[in-house]
Amino acid sequence: MQVRRHQQGFTIIELMLVVAIIGALSAIAVPSFLRYQLRAKRSEAYSNLAAVAKAEESYFATNGLYADTGGSWPGGLSASRRQWTPAAETAFSSIGFRPEGSVYFDYDVNSSCGCSACFTATAYGDVDGNAAVVALMYVRPPAAGAECPSGVLGFATPVDGGSPVFNQVAWNTTTDDF
Repeated sequence: MQVRRHQQGFTIIELMLVVAIIGALSAIAVPSFLRYQLRAKRSEAYSNLAAVAKAEESYFATNGLYADTGGSWPGGLSASRRQWTPAAETAFSSIGFRPEGSVYFDYDVNSSCGCSACFTATAYGDVDGNAAVVALMYVRPPAAGAECPSGVLGFATPVDGGSPVFNQVAWNTTTDDF
C-alpha cells in the first residue's frame, strides 16, 4: 500500500490574495500618511507665527510701534528643513524671535504700510516640494484703515467664508494647500 504525504503550506492563489489585500491597504494608507506628515510640517508655521505675534505685541508695548523685518525672506524654499540664516537672525533680533532648530518655512513681518499700529507676519513654504508657495499669515489690523499685506510676496489678508481673518494664524487660501 502506498502512503501519500500531505504537504503543508500555502498555495500560490492564497499568496496572491494576501499580496493583493496588502497592496489595497497600502494604496489607502500611504497617501493618508503623507498628508499627515505635511500637516505636521505646517504646524511649525502656526506655532512660530503665534510666537512672532506675541513678540511683536511685546515690542509694541515697549516702543509704541511694531517692528518690521524689512522683507528678510531667507529664500530657497524646499521640502527639506533649513537652518535659520544669519540674515533672518538679524532681522528678527529686535523682537527677540528665533525658532528652535531648523525650519521648513521662511518668515517675514511687514509693518511698513503707513500704520504704526498694525503688522502682518507671514510664513512662506513649500513642504510638499511641488514648487508652489503656501502662505500662512497672522494679521494684526489697525483700528481703522487697510491692513498690511505680506512683506515679501504681497499676499492679502486671509479670508474665511468671505470675512478677513484677524489676530490669529490662518492659511491664505489663494496659495498652495501645503
